[in-house]
Amino acid sequence: MKKLLSITISALLCLSAAFAVACGKNEDADTGDGGKQDAEITGTVYAKYGESASDILPLMKTGKLHYALLPEPAATKLNSLAPDTTFYRLDLQELYDADTKAYPQAVMMIRSSLLNAYKDLAANIANSFADNVSWIKENPADAVAAVNGKLEKGVTPSLAAGVITAEVVDNCKIFWQSAADAKDSVNKYLEDIIAIDAKASVKPQDDFFYNGTAEGDKTYDKITVYAPDGAPALAIAKFINDNYDLGTGLKVEYHVVSSGNIGPVLAGGKGDIVVMPVNAAAKLYLANYAANSALGAEGNKYMMAGVVTHGNLYIVSDQKISVEDLKDKTVGVIGMGLVPDLTFKAVLAKYGLELSVAD
Repeated sequence: MKKLLSITISALLCLSAAFAVACGKNEDADTGDGGKQDAEITGTVYAKYGESASDILPLMKTGKLHYALLPEPAATKLNSLAPDTTFYRLDLQELYDADTKAYPQAVMMIRSSLLNAYKDLAANIANSFADNVSWIKENPADAVAAVNGKLEKGVTPSLAAGVITAEVVDNCKIFWQSAADAKDSVNKYLEDIIAIDAKASVKPQDDFFYNGTAEGDKTYDKITVYAPDGAPALAIAKFINDNYDLGTGLKVEYHVVSSGNIGPVLAGGKGDIVVMPVNAAAKLYLANYAANSALGAEGNKYMMAGVVTHGNLYIVSDQKISVEDLKDKTVGVIGMGLVPDLTFKAVLAKYGLELSVAD
């Protein structure tokens, strides 16, 4: 069983990397007609891959690349790096779903026995979430300080007070959606990226989604909460700032880790509440459930309580763009095989385009 978990964790380190990103808005944004799908296009888009946005930004700044898929705040940072250039963008979330302009990105996983012991826990979080987002918009510097103050040693902060503004937070698509309400969209998103890469995730079982019923007996004297740096951590910034006890009356310890280290937290049962990518959560849920079932400890499994962030990726260019314009073009993309890449490929597939590695 330990070998199974070890293999799963190693694979998911790759899945969760490049996921935990901050967010923002391009002042010169222009969505053009990219959200429309009037006719299918047939062709190829070429990807120049980088490990992070820092690999792509210099190429956009100097004009060596004219198109890039960037997370925020990198997409907004481009404005300051090249102030004499006007950058336009397409909202990848809108391209994925023109109606909701979102997709389930980061989810909150809660230990089943904790949900059973504190039956109002999920409702308390849901009821506090709107105030949390409002506070972040009104107090962006405090929000950034709260998150950065809980960073694990050695992690370079991805959030900067000068970048996170009220407008930026609006662009983060941070809002609570319960597991019951998000079930269809989560299943649809996972199906889409599995169609792109069969190893990207798994279709979750029904009991992955918390519906108000949980099992497991365990006594808690404190609660540990973990989130990856960037937008997922920003989503709970007020909770962190206030040392919010989530309505339990217990001490809650908040931790912010690098995106690559969030998978082992859940797989190893280190955190009671873990915010992480939905695709990694679905895979780790099965491994964690199997391990705990073998030990007769089903109550230690995790359940998805809700979605907390709903996508913040943008196709950015120094010229006005639509999806049609991407045909035969080279696009800078971060994280080959990771969440941004998979979502981009899923969007392109809707339009009859495929993504190939640039020469």
